[in-house]
Amino acid sequence: MKLPFVFGVHNHQPLGNFDSVIRRLTEESYYPFLKILAKYPFFCISLHVSGILLKWWEDNHPTTFELLGELISRGQIEPVVGGFFEPILAVIPREDRKEQILRHKDYIKKQFGKTSIGLWLTERVWDQPLVEDLALLGIKYVVVDDRHFLVTGFEKNDLYGYYLTEAEGHKLAVFPIDETLRYAIPFWPVERLGLYLADVVSRGGRLAVYFDDGEKFGVWPGTKKWVFEEGWLETFLKTMGQWIEEEKIELMTYAQALEKVKPNGLAYLPTASYSEMEEWALPAKRILELEELLKRLKPEKTRFSAFIRGGHWRNFFVKYPESNHLHKRMLQVSELSRRKIDPEARLDLLASQCNDAYWHGIFGGLYLPHLRQAVWQKLLSAEGKLRAKQKAKIDTCDVDYDGQEEIFFSSAKAVAIFKPSYGAQLIEWSRLCHPHNYTNVLTRRFEAYHEAIKYPEEQPVDFEEGVSSIHTLRKKPSEEVLKALVYDWYERHSLIEHFFDPNRRLSDFVRCDFAEWGDFANQPFNCHKKGKELIFFRDGGLYPPGSPRRPLLLRKKIKLEKSGLVLDVSYELEYRASQKTRCFFGVELNIYPPLLAYGKGNIKVDGQTIDFTKPVSFSGKELAIEGPKKEKFVLKLEEQASFFMFPVKTVSQSEAGFDLTTQGLAIMPFWAVEFKEGSLFTKRLTLKIT
Repeated sequence: MKLPFVFGVHNHQPLGNFDSVIRRLTEESYYPFLKILAKYPFFCISLHVSGILLKWWEDNHPTTFELLGELISRGQIEPVVGGFFEPILAVIPREDRKEQILRHKDYIKKQFGKTSIGLWLTERVWDQPLVEDLALLGIKYVVVDDRHFLVTGFEKNDLYGYYLTEAEGHKLAVFPIDETLRYAIPFWPVERLGLYLADVVSRGGRLAVYFDDGEKFGVWPGTKKWVFEEGWLETFLKTMGQWIEEEKIELMTYAQALEKVKPNGLAYLPTASYSEMEEWALPAKRILELEELLKRLKPEKTRFSAFIRGGHWRNFFVKYPESNHLHKRMLQVSELSRRKIDPEARLDLLASQCNDAYWHGIFGGLYLPHLRQAVWQKLLSAEGKLRAKQKAKIDTCDVDYDGQEEIFFSSAKAVAIFKPSYGAQLIEWSRLCHPHNYTNVLTRRFEAYHEAIKYPEEQPVDFEEGVSSIHTLRKKPSEEVLKALVYDWYERHSLIEHFFDPNRRLSDFVRCDFAEWGDFANQPFNCHKKGKELIFFRDGGLYPPGSPRRPLLLRKKIKLEKSGLVLDVSYELEYRASQKTRCFFGVELNIYPPLLAYGKGNIKVDGQTIDFTKPVSFSGKELAIEGPKKEKFVLKLEEQASFFMFPVKTVSQSEAGFDLTTQGLAIMPFWAVEFKEGSLFTKRLTLKIT
């Protein structure tokens, strides 16, 4: 019996990735793969290339773009579409996802003359309501993981084929990607792969289904040597040719499979993604518990694992407030773009939906500032066009959907958002005219894989024939990485008020362990507006070690000037205790200036350049951060202050190891204060972006 075999490859590079990186990936993986494929015209595949990567090839690597066109024209490649900018379709507005798909379909039709009927579901995030939209757009099939079926009760042996599903009377074919093949190709020797395919036939399989990342062919660690230099790919293709001649295998595209292979029946799938994604979406501590449970199941893990699930993709909005804020702001601008017609703004908005910067797993994603920067730039560019004629205004709305209202300032030039329920912190300050979010900083938090960094000797080692995949690689951290495993007890926004032990030093600030005495940093404030001034206040207290609460009323008054490009901030500290209290009062800012985004510029304190690449303490009245295009962030004080400053660095995992990444600059001017009963202290600072 011949086993029909559908072979799919997915290629994508995120918005904001460096040209040098995309060029390297193209020349080390995408192009060599297509070039070898062209030598074996019998080997037909279904190929998804995101619109972002296709456009990059068209503009920067015409050799790859033209070769792709040749293979499509001779029928060796079936082009598969998705959302043009590779969004998670389930979490963007319906009108947006329709436009994303149509843009990709239209691009393929215009460039290659083919009408695509298949869709690559970004990160295989499935949601049943997608069915109607996809069907109405002419999509006949999607591919998901076999796990999507297993968690709903299907047996593994039922999944060597495809199924039909429906919603609102619209049908869609769903192909379950075989997890074994996903882990085997290209990591197993070809002979072992052949034994597995023979086993599929012996179990009555009607179709072998493979679809996975193209970067596995040459870019993942060890694969360049294995796939190309040692000849795995050519051996695989030649062997497939032999199996075809021996009538063991029948190669076909997914579109051809729809015509030649009958469906296995009807299926309804739950909201799901692949197992690793569901694990990554869990809170970090629950990931460790899930891992412990799976270890306890051995050797019954295979039997029961389908019934043990992690979270779903939307949990990233709960796990990472930075992702949630970006997503909810995207929804806000999307709604604005559908009310105010501007094609360029609309395109920028769609680009801002590129998925990679919204989540984190084995790849950097959210942890990579340049990816967040690119998405924020597109989002703010769209918003700037849509607010081009808007006068400055202040609204009250629940920006992040947490049930607490934020103060939302917007104008033609800037957006500033304050969160009264969380320290009245400045959670976003964005310039629209030359789009940049100055508060695009990631909080340092515990991740489950940090356990493997701290205790590498406790991690199991998996040995594979051939070459190990990124899921089984073991990585050794550097001393610098180990020292950077520090976690913040508050989110890294700006205008955070601290009262802390006067014996604490810069190193304590870096470790976020500076003996906080106040209850203001992340606690609720009241708020009211007086003309153009916002007044936040909290009747809080100080808690020196061993002492009862000492009442303190803090007022934070903010005037937004120059269309929101200038913040004039004044503080009134009204002490209401009888005991004297000596401490430091500091105002923390966490800033992501263009200097960090582009790697060019300088920081000056009272005109003198300082080193910002390491923790530093100094004193002064004015701090100016200049970017590569003379962009400036200026902090100006009425009176001299001491300063702590350090680059905020996180430890994250990647396909190659553990990454130490600068997420922003933490800057805190502070003053020594001595409170006495009835004393009133005032401080003033001005923030300016140009």
